[in-house]
Amino acid sequence: MNRRTAAGLLLLATLILAGRAIRHQLMLGPDRRWREPGWLASQLPPPATETPAPVRKLIGRLSINSCSEDSLTLLPGVGPVLASRLAAARAEGVHFARAEDLCRVRGIGSILSARLAVHLRFDPAPADSGASPQIGSSPHVP
Repeated sequence: MNRRTAAGLLLLATLILAGRAIRHQLMLGPDRRWREPGWLASQLPPPATETPAPVRKLIGRLSINSCSEDSLTLLPGVGPVLASRLAAARAEGVHFARAEDLCRVRGIGSILSARLAVHLRFDPAPADSGASPQIGSSPHVP
């Protein structure tokens, strides 16, 4: 018998004896009789009952140019980081006129912008902005 085989047999014997010892400690009572089937469950503390977090659900369409950053996280595929990028783009004066304009924000591609389009409302740019044309807007003709 080589060294490796002897070590394997020794390990196997140790595991069997340890299993028997654990079984006797847990499953046999002080009188050396089997405990009731639910005994171990009665020894454990009751499970903590946590109230589930409220489910936030998007109802209707969001106005991409005016909704809060928190509201943006309700959109599918938009987490806190992407929501902050969208809010930062709006703070810089960007106006989103159509779904393709969302692709200008890092992290949003054509697939995500198409998926978001059904949940968004693209309001027209305010007429009193007086600024140069922004993303997706056409020059204002009086």
